[in-house]
Amino acid sequence: MNIGIITYKKYDENVLLNAFFNADELFTIILKDEDFIRFEIFDCNKKLLASTNFPDVDGKGFYIHPVQVEREEELLWINYYAFRTPSTIRKTKVIWKVYGTPFRTKKLATEHATKMNTAIAREIEKFKD
Repeated sequence: MNIGIITYKKYDENVLLNAFFNADELFTIILKDEDFIRFEIFDCNKKLLASTNFPDVDGKGFYIHPVQVEREEELLWINYYAFRTPSTIRKTKVIWKVYGTPFRTKKLATEHATKMNTAIAREIEKFKD
């Protein structure tokens, strides 16, 4: 039976990779928990199968890297006129990025992030019993 270990700053948590394991909850922990350090999957012989820490994997297993949508704003120009309300007008350009890939709309970026996370979840499902 494969065992997953979630490492936080102050403690470790063991997770059984059985039918009740939910990859979406794992991705939420990885992306949003500030105390999270790494997640590793070991088989019964303590052999590393997958990890979120890239130097540990290095040819020995699967690298788990869930992605999220990031907003990047670029200021194009500013127009100031004292007798107008509001007196300053700013023009910005918004780019949505998923793991370095730029997208024009948030919808396309979210779809791409969902596809990538689904592919990672399928790889993790292979390690479940």
